[in-house]
Amino acid sequence: MTDARIYVGCPREGYCLASIPALPGAVASGKTREEAVENARQAFHAYLVLLEAQGVSTDHWKGISPEALAVVDAPAGGLLDEDTGPVEEHELRDFLHVFEAQHAALMALVRGIAAAELQRAPDGDTWSVRQTLEHMMTTQASLLSRLESWPDDPFNTLQAIHRIVFQRFTVMEPRDTERRTEIGGRTWTARRVMRRLLEHEWEHYVQVREILAKLGRAKP
Repeated sequence: MTDARIYVGCPREGYCLASIPALPGAVASGKTREEAVENARQAFHAYLVLLEAQGVSTDHWKGISPEALAVVDAPAGGLLDEDTGPVEEHELRDFLHVFEAQHAALMALVRGIAAAELQRAPDGDTWSVRQTLEHMMTTQASLLSRLESWPDDPFNTLQAIHRIVFQRFTVMEPRDTERRTEIGGRTWTARRVMRRLLEHEWEHYVQVREILAKLGRAKP
């Protein structure tokens, strides 16, 4: 891939992000532009190791040397040349294969860790494992919503998230309903989560109605 590049941007002082879209997923940050680029090169190699360990063929990327790639500024808005164009069926299939492999590696990493360790942050500047996993969940839902062109489609992502919630409670075991979990100094139970889900849904249902009314689009 002679056109492969490293894109780097520094959205704020002390934080830069570099990615190598020729290997989707190869990304790293740094306090400086140079540090982010070097970390991205290392991430490229580490990501290939992870994929190979999960049984994903990496032959497609073996000819790329991240050390030899040109470094360019990420465009304003973040849309790369590699982000445009229709997705071919084989590309979607490859994405799902890599996505599953990466998730399997994550689950192997965290499975069996004690609850106290999942919630313990190593220092005041670092998230706990639990905080990181929760961030991953909410971000995936947010990223999925970027696919929608409402109202031309039937609110697919919103409906999918609703089904996830419904399914989670459908398969809930009795021990799940009895468990008390301490998170950030606050106690959570199944009843509290159920209550907050309904409260949150209602809060924003009312908000949507108010927005529609201000737009002159109120519905009965």
